[in-house]
Amino acid sequence: MGRDISVSTGAYDGYAMPEILQSMQRCGIKNVELAFIKGYVNEFTDADLSRDYARELVALMNSLGQRCPTFSGHINLGDEDAIAQFEVRARFAAELGASRFVTNAATLATAERFFELAPDMAAIARQHGLRVCLENPGDRVDNILNSAADIPALLARLERDVFSINYDVGNIISHRPWLDPVADTLQALPYCEHLHIKDAYYRDEKYHFCALGEGQIDFIRLLPAIEAAFPELSFSLELPFRLLRNNDAKPYKKTTLLPLAEIENELLKSLTFLDDVLKEIDHVAGK
Repeated sequence: MGRDISVSTGAYDGYAMPEILQSMQRCGIKNVELAFIKGYVNEFTDADLSRDYARELVALMNSLGQRCPTFSGHINLGDEDAIAQFEVRARFAAELGASRFVTNAATLATAERFFELAPDMAAIARQHGLRVCLENPGDRVDNILNSAADIPALLARLERDVFSINYDVGNIISHRPWLDPVADTLQALPYCEHLHIKDAYYRDEKYHFCALGEGQIDFIRLLPAIEAAFPELSFSLELPFRLLRNNDAKPYKKTTLLPLAEIENELLKSLTFLDDVLKEIDHVAGK
């Protein structure tokens, strides 16, 4: 298969990057989606996203036989300082060797500013050789990308040589709980450059993130459809095990770090589940 499958460092919130990458190597993970998302992973400032730090991470990944094809650095592209935030992350992504930069689009309240800034963002992305993959959110704040139905009109206003979609099937559960997450993702696929694959479930008035196959997402329905129609579409397993969302879908974290052994076990379960499903798809197809 020619598919590029990565695993996000978001599973390891609270751990230092050397520990994270070494743990991922133990799990056999070679394609890493480095995640620098404020409020969702370790605390950092834009000043931390320096050239020196990028070189340090690249050297570490090289030593472990890893690479970073996709960088995840979500911001609201309609914020007042969005251009400065965008430029820092685009440069950092390029220095890491990524070809894709995943970010949120913009809230409805800031949409006008985003569309005004989008041409400048496109120029920055071109300068760094990046595709900008806009992601549907999970926080229930109205966005210009709430569901697949919003995609055609959104992309029609953007420069398609730069802007595309990173669709996150797990975010649908909390952001638009009345939608069928699989059906909505299937509708989004023709517009996607990349996918985030995550599983989640709602229990005790909270949204929990879990290993693939243990939540509400019907991957037995979703993955064969992706494989049949989009066999080279890249995706990342984004499994933020420490994260929770409350009943209003606002994110917060478990108060303690998850043990590394537990994270590794959940990642390996997810990778095994994915591998088993993909092998069964190939078997059914006679490959």
